Amino acid sequence: MHEIGFWDYTCPRHGSLEHYSAKDWDDLLDDMSVGGFNSLVIGVKWLTTGYRSRLPWLDQDPSNTTIATDNRLLLDALTKARSRGIRAWILIVASIFNVEAFGIASAQPGDAFLGSRAYDLDQPVVSDRMVELCDEIGKVFGQHCDGMVIELEFCDSATPHRIPGYNAWASTNGRPDFETISKIELQPRSYPFSHWRDFTTSRRVDMLGRIESVLRDGGFQGELSTIAEIDNGIGSINFALNLKMLRSALPHWKLLTYDSIYDRRVNRLASMDFCIEYPHSLGFDVQFLTRGVMTWTWPPDGPSMNLLEQWQMSIEDAGRFNPETFWFLGADARLDGAVCSDRKLAAWGFEDARSARRKLMQVAGGLVAGIA
Repeated sequence: MHEIGFWDYTCPRHGSLEHYSAKDWDDLLDDMSVGGFNSLVIGVKWLTTGYRSRLPWLDQDPSNTTIATDNRLLLDALTKARSRGIRAWILIVASIFNVEAFGIASAQPGDAFLGSRAYDLDQPVVSDRMVELCDEIGKVFGQHCDGMVIELEFCDSATPHRIPGYNAWASTNGRPDFETISKIELQPRSYPFSHWRDFTTSRRVDMLGRIESVLRDGGFQGELSTIAEIDNGIGSINFALNLKMLRSALPHWKLLTYDSIYDRRVNRLASMDFCIEYPHSLGFDVQFLTRGVMTWTWPPDGPSMNLLEQWQMSIEDAGRFNPETFWFLGADARLDGAVCSDRKLAAWGFEDARSARRKLMQVAGGLVAGIA
């Protein structure tokens, strides 16, 4: 293992860093430095936007301190992180937008959450905006970070306008057409085909290539990573991507994996096989994301969990399976946010988020000592 640290967001409604002051950033970075954590991921674009943008179709909350300071607060924090020997990463969720600000209805099924919807990579105008988003973020933050993580979550639905593209891809690659796969009988003991997944993986590969080009053209020379989502539930675990295809097309990219429900009690060994062992077998440099100071649960009314127990299981698994990078989602909880809630934290046995953060780092001390 080379990096261990926190993954968090400056984005509104998340509940963590969106109203941070300079002192708050210093406290976080000092805690990390004392505890030996050497890596920090900051999501500046999530379901909402947590940086000052000049793009007219991004939401902008004036109470957000990163936005209110025209990004200076976060830029200073990134500089301070690197001065402490902490590698800084920027996360971009490029496939989900606030519908009102974006001005384009999503063609994908599903309801809005926090006013935002997912968009696919073939909807007119949307893919170009995704590239514009990454171009801007690269130019604002690229010289202040060591790497960028590009997330394209929920962009894979079979919306009608994508069918001609699938059929063209299928014809070229010797796969059945859309009408055929839409009639394939589902089997309860096996996934019957992977044609749509392979098509949407190819579309992600194309998009990631476009994003890499615009980032490099803008001067960013750091590392690149993308997220491979899994679905984890009782008795079943599945990847959203064809990792062999991804590895073949983008061998220089790192791979970020995570347990989608952040509950290490569910399919614990299988999720390690999916998230670490299998990507390692393909040659990926694996980054694994797990629960930190995070109160979100899925399903919302699911069985209660012990936060300390979750950390201990995650740390045991990281020590056994050894991802190159290990991040804890949630470094703080300042609001009753959708992911990190100060109101819920007390019920999980902690007086406040900073004491939880320090406890987590104490429990992770053995991993820190083993960092190469």
